[in-house]
Amino acid sequence: METETKPDIDFVPVEMEPMHKERWRSDSIRLVYAVIPPHMKCLWHQHTKYSVYVVVAPLDVTEHSYGDAPHSLVQDKGSVFCRDHTEDKLLHVASTRELPSMIVIVEMLKDAREYLPHDQIVIHVSKGVELLNDEPRCRVYRLTLQDDPTDDQGTMELSLDLPTEAVLVALDDCEVDIKSSSDSSFKTERTLSLKVADDVRLPLAKFSIKLVSSTVKKTQFILTEIY
Repeated sequence: METETKPDIDFVPVEMEPMHKERWRSDSIRLVYAVIPPHMKCLWHQHTKYSVYVVVAPLDVTEHSYGDAPHSLVQDKGSVFCRDHTEDKLLHVASTRELPSMIVIVEMLKDAREYLPHDQIVIHVSKGVELLNDEPRCRVYRLTLQDDPTDDQGTMELSLDLPTEAVLVALDDCEVDIKSSSDSSFKTERTLSLKVADDVRLPLAKFSIKLVSSTVKKTQFILTEIY
């Protein structure tokens, strides 16, 4: 019987990596804001959960995965990538150059057997809504709000029926009105001033978001639905 070889480096679980700061945790989600200042390196650490990475500022780092050669990882602000660390058990380290690394990570905590089939759930199709990822554990969308009457696809307000709990991450500084119509534990209506990388937890409900003000022409968010 083969035994698993332990890596010959010192490393910590991602939960103990100082630059990967946990914001909150529920039974099914752990929300992490990972910030590495310029010209810095985080500790070697390991990821073991399925994770959605939301890049909230231009990214230019050197990533070194255990067993592989270091490589450059460059992403634009607003990029999203999903990695199944239940399979790859990613063990890596990242170092920055001139720019800080700023990434919001949505970790899925459920066991694979707990995820609900959603092949019969209709994908959101609406002005300002773009599907980025559709996998058994989650769907990820980009939401765009803008006040531009010349753009046929532009809208200042979106309404979606959320079939499950979700996380909304802001990519721009803005003020929005958020409404929820079917969950008594969630305020019926509230106005939020959001900064880049801020997140909002959303329950299963009819959800609407309306742009009040913004620092940019096109205000974007990443919505992750967890099944």
